[in-house]
Amino acid sequence: MIDIRYTQHDNHITSLEISGHAGFAESGKDLICAAVSGITFGLLNALDELTDVNNMTVGDNLIQVKVDNPTAESDLLLSAGIIQLKTVQQQNQRFIKIKKMEV
Repeated sequence: MIDIRYTQHDNHITSLEISGHAGFAESGKDLICAAVSGITFGLLNALDELTDVNNMTVGDNLIQVKVDNPTAESDLLLSAGIIQLKTVQQQNQRFIKIKKMEV
């Protein structure tokens, strides 16, 4: 299962963590993982190019983003990415879990 958690504080998204594997198909053929990866790497590239967010970690089955100084731009990009991930989750609820954490 892909586990997606994001933190919201004072109406700002301050962190995003994506971990796991959907398990829908074998590695390299899993369309759910491909969809989540495409959305996530597009989001990371946009954050890198368009904001000052620079605390991003990519590892094996783990992606972490921490936003120390949220801005309207980082909030917009992260919100758009989360909406896209929720869209994939709606049709694949057995394989993706999304949890919002409020601080």
